[in-house]
Amino acid sequence: MTKTKLAAVSGEINAAVLSERLRVSAILESAEGKRNPAMAQELALRSSLDIDTARAILGKAPAENPFTAAMSLLGPINLGDGGIGAAPATFTNDSKAARLKEIEVNVKNFNDEKRGTRATRAAG
Repeated sequence: MTKTKLAAVSGEINAAVLSERLRVSAILESAEGKRNPAMAQELALRSSLDIDTARAILGKAPAENPFTAAMSLLGPINLGDGGIGAAPATFTNDSKAARLKEIEVNVKNFNDEKRGTRATRAAG
């Protein structure tokens, strides 16, 4: 296993990296950023806005709605696939329910048959 030595960076590069990290964390961890984390992440990571400008934009933006955020992960609502507005579920094609119904009918027929046989024997 060979170890690669990291390239030395100058103090100016370290200062620039630290400055950028502080800018990103200040935006993400601000009260405004916590109200709308997705927008805060977008402004912090994909823009060069300064902290005050980003916080001002976040302050004017509405808070993120957790419901719409969760729904966006699931995709659009399909009305034909059991989504909102779909017809109520029917269980006629439920194999377990059909099997239970079949067993119920067979047990009833079996019991009726046995009862009839006993009654016939008792009478005879």
